[in-house]
Amino acid sequence: SGRGTCSAHYIREDVLRELVLERIRAVNAYIRQDVEGFQEEWLQCRRSDQERNIREDRKRVEQAKKRLADLDVLLSRLYEDFVLGDLSKERYKKMTADYEAEQERLKLEIEVTEEWLETQETMSADVDAFVALTQKYVDVPELTPTIVNEYIKKIEVFAPDKSSGKRVQKVKIYFNFVDDVEIPVISEPVVAKSTLGRRKTA
Repeated sequence: SGRGTCSAHYIREDVLRELVLERIRAVNAYIRQDVEGFQEEWLQCRRSDQERNIREDRKRVEQAKKRLADLDVLLSRLYEDFVLGDLSKERYKKMTADYEAEQERLKLEIEVTEEWLETQETMSADVDAFVALTQKYVDVPELTPTIVNEYIKKIEVFAPDKSSGKRVQKVKIYFNFVDDVEIPVISEPVVAKSTLGRRKTA
């Protein structure tokens, strides 16, 4: 809340609570007026450039797994050639080291890519969870710790701007599940303004 601090990022707790409450109400109203439209808009924001990447990465994982299997066969054949005397010890060691290094690289690539794909596949669950939250709290008459914890991931308070002769201060509210989606009612900061000792929000 900033209460008790003297930093440039100070904001009164009652003002911050009002800003958060107004934004939650606005988000709820925005989503409830067209749930399917919001879900589609959200998915477009998140996946407009990712659907192609997801398909390509799945293909890369399949290719990497096939190459891993091929390398196992190649290593077995190398060992047979070495045992039969068809391959020198030096050549065997070098080729084995090369293949094993490639195996380790492929295993890491598969692990990282599969984790990324899993993250992308949870996006639909995230938006459904957030929609359910807005339906759970149809009316939000006041801000409670439970509501804050369920809705809000974090709050960033910016330094005030007094260049206009008024105290203008931005507050960025990050919502759970949809914190990085560029939908204005969710992503744009809210603004607190004060004039001649009186403060209003916008």
